Amino acid sequence: MEEKPNLEAQIRELTFLHKTSQVLTATLDLDDILRSLMTQVRDYFGVDAASVALLDEDTQDLVFRIAVGRASDEVVGLRMKPGQGVAGWVVQTGQPALVPVAEADERFYAGVDYRTSFRTQALLAVPVKVKGESIGVIEILNPAGGDFDKDAERLLLAVADLAAIALRNAGLYERVRQAERRYESLFNESSDPILVLDLEGRILNLNQRAIEMLDRSREQLCGTDFCQMLGVESRKCQQAILRARGGEHLRMDMSLVVSTPSGIESRMMETTLARIDYGGREAIQWVGHDISERVALEQAREDLMHMIVHDLRNPLGSVMSSLQLIQDGLVDDSETVPLVKLIGIAVRGGQRMYRLIDSLLDLGRMEAGETELRKSDVSPANLVQEAVEQVYPLALSRGQTLTAEVEPDLPTVWADEGFALRILANLIDNSVKFTPLGGQITVVAKQEQNEMLFGVTDTGPGIPPEARQRVFDRFARLQGTEDVVGSGIGLAFCKLAVEAHQGRIWVESEPGRGSTFYFTLPLEAD
Repeated sequence: MEEKPNLEAQIRELTFLHKTSQVLTATLDLDDILRSLMTQVRDYFGVDAASVALLDEDTQDLVFRIAVGRASDEVVGLRMKPGQGVAGWVVQTGQPALVPVAEADERFYAGVDYRTSFRTQALLAVPVKVKGESIGVIEILNPAGGDFDKDAERLLLAVADLAAIALRNAGLYERVRQAERRYESLFNESSDPILVLDLEGRILNLNQRAIEMLDRSREQLCGTDFCQMLGVESRKCQQAILRARGGEHLRMDMSLVVSTPSGIESRMMETTLARIDYGGREAIQWVGHDISERVALEQAREDLMHMIVHDLRNPLGSVMSSLQLIQDGLVDDSETVPLVKLIGIAVRGGQRMYRLIDSLLDLGRMEAGETELRKSDVSPANLVQEAVEQVYPLALSRGQTLTAEVEPDLPTVWADEGFALRILANLIDNSVKFTPLGGQITVVAKQEQNEMLFGVTDTGPGIPPEARQRVFDRFARLQGTEDVVGSGIGLAFCKLAVEAHQGRIWVESEPGRGSTFYFTLPLEAD
């Protein structure tokens, strides 16, 4: 029968195991725990050295993580290949190994001794197991009495179980810490403002973006009322907090006055409110996402559709009215209906619609550099005449004077005739729209060195200096022109089309005294 330890030995063992178990609750740092365990093991067993080696998950090497006693500094970090030495055998088999004479055991690997100038005489190695799998080994070397007693293996296995608990707890703790670090990183580095509130709606914490948005320090903001700080209607805000506290995940749009690099602005925010676990306490997280640009884009699209409909509706009305009068005249066989004139009105209305539609289609293609120009020799005089004829009915309906001044015997320009005509017609049409009733528009064409200069002058309200470049932007609308119907694409098309011809386009204007839009086209082939 196995001899039981005497009472004194039992008390000594229990005291050792109790002290060893206390190490587990002293700290959550794994290295500190293992170092304390190995120190107690060394002292209890009276050995020269004690160490813990753990498996590297990637290489399956055994890596000495902690060592105490002789040559400990030289041992830490040493690697042993899978299965190498007594320690490797223990990890592979999951069985303990008691080696009375190290050099006589074929499993013994003397390489560590050579590296550390340490001579191993006797050793005891036991596996450290987590969920039945060996993940490391504890070794103790050279007991003071020369041999390990009969209870050493059993007791060291109990220590290995404690080390396994420490490893498991440390792994759980590290995963929690990693999750917390990921949250902190996402929290602090988010480009969206994030606030953490208590269940009463007071600010507990907030990220850097929220601090910048509210333009106050963290100390000033923490503890303040969320609804009051954001300037949100109190009753509605408190109801939202109550619903979030009850477990609802709320989404709502909020208009907030916030601090931006450009100053204090009103911004539309898409926000979420949700209950979270915050460091072991219940809290509510508010996240805001600035959707002002999206809202503005949606509004711009709506405005664009409205303007395009109006731009198409007027010429379509001319076409339909003319066709109706033509139909009535043909049905009544009336000789008083000016059929040719009505057909001309209908054609010109159709041309205006085509011009708008083509500008819309070509705008995107030119921005992407996908437009192919069909260039040929084009007469400047013919361009001016045809463009004036297209827009003349609109000018006439507004009581405006539309005249052309073309130098005689001008050379041809090297251009895509369809694009060139639309450029000039768009500029004339734009001047007619923005010139008051009874005003005057003049179209000129003249040669200047190696290019042809076209100009459209009006007696409209003029353009302020800061807006003269912006008028060529897509969908641009100047302040004070909201009552003028237009899609805001005509000048953008003109700019891209002129630049596609390697020409130049600009505006000269004086507020209150009209504007002149100029553009050039080359005289010779590229």
